[in-house]
Amino acid sequence: MKLIKMLIFILIIAAAGAGGGYYYTQILAPAGKPQVAGAGPGGPPAGPSAGPSAGMSGRPGGGQGGPPPGMGGGRPGGGPPGMGGMGGGRPVPVNVAKVTKQSFGDRIEAIGTASANESITVTARVQGLVRAISFDDGALVDRGDEIAAIDAGEQDARLNVELANLDEQRKELERIDGLFGSQNVSQARLDQQTSSVKKAEANVAAARARVADYRITAPFPGVLGTRRVSVGALVSPGTVMTTLDDISIIKLDFAVPETFLASLKPGLDIEATSAAYEGQIFKGQVVAVDSRVDPVTRSVGIRAAIPNPDKLLRPGMLMVADLIKDRRESLVIPEHALVPEGPNHFVFVVGADSTAERIGISIGPRQLGAVEVLEGLNEGDVIVVEGNMDLRPKAKLEILNQDKMSMPPSAENRPGRSPS
Repeated sequence: MKLIKMLIFILIIAAAGAGGGYYYTQILAPAGKPQVAGAGPGGPPAGPSAGPSAGMSGRPGGGQGGPPPGMGGGRPGGGPPGMGGMGGGRPVPVNVAKVTKQSFGDRIEAIGTASANESITVTARVQGLVRAISFDDGALVDRGDEIAAIDAGEQDARLNVELANLDEQRKELERIDGLFGSQNVSQARLDQQTSSVKKAEANVAAARARVADYRITAPFPGVLGTRRVSVGALVSPGTVMTTLDDISIIKLDFAVPETFLASLKPGLDIEATSAAYEGQIFKGQVVAVDSRVDPVTRSVGIRAAIPNPDKLLRPGMLMVADLIKDRRESLVIPEHALVPEGPNHFVFVVGADSTAERIGISIGPRQLGAVEVLEGLNEGDVIVVEGNMDLRPKAKLEILNQDKMSMPPSAENRPGRSPS
């Protein structure tokens, strides 16, 4: 058994030695020592006896010092075909925008409920049958326009009686006044008749007021809601007939934490949005700050007024309001122009030769897709807003929206700018 293992070991050593010798004589030796295939002075004879080196070359006189056929012939310097230099790449397509100045401010966000500037529920004041409905659902009315009328036959008759009595009392006063001038009537009789006329006038005014209760009019201009009664219906005091809202101005009530109380005052601007009108901003101003802080929520109530000329907003809508304080003029760029790296922010500025220059900037608050720039850019700079994630400094740019932009005079370093 030991003899067999020894023989196997010897065979392995012999095979390894034979392989190493072949590698040295056939591979390393020809590569280290050039061999000539042709006959020359003092050279070996040509022909098959020249050895394997004569046939290993793909060109006349070729030894084994060069690369095999097809390798290194692509371009000077060798290497795999297609591996060109790093420079001279195609321009990177991008969209750009200018750095502009806009009104900017710190924002406090809150949720509020819209209400009408003026709002009432139109109800009957007396009992009776509805004689007329003078409006359509959702109609606009002015102050004093009739909305509905209740049958007032009995009250009209009483008014006519009082009017007739007043006319009689006035005529009697004229007759007594003439007699008093001729000393045929005493002063007391004249005073008594004057008092009777005044009583008759008061009775007429009361009768007219009772008749007016049967005629329902608009106390202010606005838009009517849907009607709740029909002609001929019997109504009583408190019966709801419709609603009336003045929505030319919408009041928005919301609350903010008491920590902002020191900066709250009437006149602050607000910007409100509604889910019903996506992307549309409604601007208004604070008109009142509540005199008390809610002891449960520790918040203070705010009321803002929002002009509503197009009647888009309606009472009861839920709106998100941004209360803007410390408004100022600032440099603003689109938020997607930023290239963040950890705590730092960069943008790519377009140079005069349409190359990209990476600039470090300091930013402030953000709002609705825009960000305030505190340092690093100047008004009018042209920056990359789309296609900036794969950019490298000094990269050549192909500006896709060139027809909408005017290029800056230069992207050289200026005060307040720090290239990265």
